[in-house]
Amino acid sequence: MFLIRICDIVLWLLLVTSSTTAFSMNHKKVFGDDWIKAEQYVSEHQQKWKETFDFFGVDASVAEAIVFPELVRYSMWQDEIETAVVNNLYIAGGKQHANFSIGRFQMKPSFAEDVDNEWNHSPLAQEFDFVFDTHDTSNARKNRIKRLSTIEGQVRYLAIFIRLQQLRHPRLLKLPKAEQVRYLATAYNRSYTASWDDILRMEKEKHFHTDIIKTGHTRLYRYGDIAVEYYTKTGVCGRRCPKLIG
Repeated sequence: MFLIRICDIVLWLLLVTSSTTAFSMNHKKVFGDDWIKAEQYVSEHQQKWKETFDFFGVDASVAEAIVFPELVRYSMWQDEIETAVVNNLYIAGGKQHANFSIGRFQMKPSFAEDVDNEWNHSPLAQEFDFVFDTHDTSNARKNRIKRLSTIEGQVRYLAIFIRLQQLRHPRLLKLPKAEQVRYLATAYNRSYTASWDDILRMEKEKHFHTDIIKTGHTRLYRYGDIAVEYYTKTGVCGRRCPKLIG
């Protein structure tokens, strides 16, 4: 009986180990050309982006990994439609009228609003000597969309998002870099304002997809897993600006 029990345990361990290996996702292979195009886009722009990340004291390789899944599924024509809608409805009436993701990094106006407000109330606003116009006016919303409509503006928002998350969760910096990527990517994709425990729970959930419209046949992925794979398998883990007001 004792020997049978040992054999059962050994068999269970072998099954767990083999299943972990068997079901390890190769996202680069899954996304194919879209992954390659996203890598090329990062390669073409990362030197310029790094200037902004360095200015804000952010690890450029971590920042790139956070938004990499969005670059994989980016659709120019869809983005143009959503940007046009946001330009009209959001500026006129706010996020309750239009809150579509826009730009290469697929940032929503509500995300930018949260970042703007938290930045203004953080010590970083004084350290970097600028604040955002957070008044509920069409002019403030217009300026916000202007920032979101350029890659430079989105890079700044990404850097600020990372710094604010680090302030909100000091233990984040104690995690290994790959786990920082997983956490930040999940918070970026799922909920900017969620608690530490909620983000850790969300890390295990599959919501990300590349279909234009989600259906019952849509294949879902963990956003954080894709970001971590890019960070660990592409070599990125090895390698003063004007005031912004309004």
